[in-house]
Amino acid sequence: MTDVTEAMVEAAFRGEPDAVAQLVTIRSEGLAEPLNVTDWPGGLTSNGVEHVHYPFQLSWAGASQDSPFGQARLTIANVDQVIEAAADAAEEPPEIDLSVVRVADPNVIERALMDARIASTEGDRTKATAVIRPRDFNEEPACAVSYTPATTPGMF
Repeated sequence: MTDVTEAMVEAAFRGEPDAVAQLVTIRSEGLAEPLNVTDWPGGLTSNGVEHVHYPFQLSWAGASQDSPFGQARLTIANVDQVIEAAADAAEEPPEIDLSVVRVADPNVIERALMDARIASTEGDRTKATAVIRPRDFNEEPACAVSYTPATTPGMF
């Protein structure tokens, strides 16, 4: 089994899985505060953070030659155009956290993808679509540099 709580595993084996909600947190320098949304009707409070209900669809594609860690596509209601405006205003790619919680115990995160990047966005007056990629270790400062005996002889 994957790393989920014992309560979720027990409910699955009983054949009565608990209702789950997806939580999305979008952070961008174009937003004054992070945008916290959920697909659970009526919204949900998890760990003291209120997630408002925005209808959205999340689909995950597997790994490919261009994206070895896979990528997701998030399509979310964008009636007030705040999501696309924040992505356009940001100089750095916005970051996103995706979490799954049981509605019965929303303070316990069952599965999560934290600090992923929004690689691109597109949208219209009613919805915004974002391509989400997990953090790529090749983009991190230590991994972006090529260390060779010629450039860093003390390491070899």
